[in-house]
Amino acid sequence: MISFFFYNKLKNPELINKIQKDVVITDGYIKCKEINDNEILYGKIVDFTLNLEDIIKKINIIEECKTNKTKYTLKKVIGYTMTESTRELYIIY
Repeated sequence: MISFFFYNKLKNPELINKIQKDVVITDGYIKCKEINDNEILYGKIVDFTLNLEDIIKKINIIEECKTNKTKYTLKKVIGYTMTESTRELYIIY
């Protein structure tokens, strides 16, 4: 299982289902100054059964997620569910 934190357009369940159906989605947050000056960023924690490469390929073809950026960062971060349990997650920014 691979877990991601989605904080922008991809926190929409319809877009998440374009990557993989029947995933576990949990509300959560991360602390990451590189993305958000306020440090805390709220979004969705999503557990996939696909491998990392397939997840990234599927994100890349979702039209609603395309931006003018040519380079993204994939990083592992510690995330928190709303019940304060911690998880290691991937984030793309």
